[in-house]
This record gives sequence, structure tokens and C-alpha cells, in this order.
Amino acid sequence: MNTLDDYEAELLKSVENDEWESRGEIDNRIKELQSFVKNQKKRAISIRLGENDIYELKKKALESGVPYQNIIQMLVHQFAADKIKLSI
Repeated sequence: MNTLDDYEAELLKSVENDEWESRGEIDNRIKELQSFVKNQKKRAISIRLGENDIYELKKKALESGVPYQNIIQMLVHQFAADKIKLSI
């Protein structure tokens, strides 16, 4: 199990204590990302995911109002575009 360093623990604590506020632009950002995903040329692939990961992904998708397939597409795109990194 990974442990958090001091900075990460402090950041997590501040999030859990509701010290963060939305910039209020989330609806526009979601629409922008949905439009981007919708207009991309797509190719079907097959991928195996753990049942717990799929359950959590679908739960978060319901909370955000974005289909879980679109979330997967956005994550893959952001990773491919070097906008997000894996922490190993």
C-alpha cells in the first residue's frame, strides 16, 4: 500500500475538510469535454477491467453526469496528451 508524503497528506486533509471550492465552471468544462469526445473519430477496442474499478467508475460517472465510457476516453486522451501522469 502506498503511503502519502507530508504534502499529499496535508492536501488530502484540506480536501476532506471541504477547504476547496469549485471555480464554478464545471458545467462548461463538462460540455467542452463531451463535445470533444463526441466529435473525435473513434475506433473500438477491447479492455478488461476489474469489477470494483468498473463499479467505482460507473458511480463517479453518475455523480458527474458523464457516461463512464466518455470518462475512460477522456482519461486515455489526457494521458496520451501528457496532461496527466501515472504515479507508480
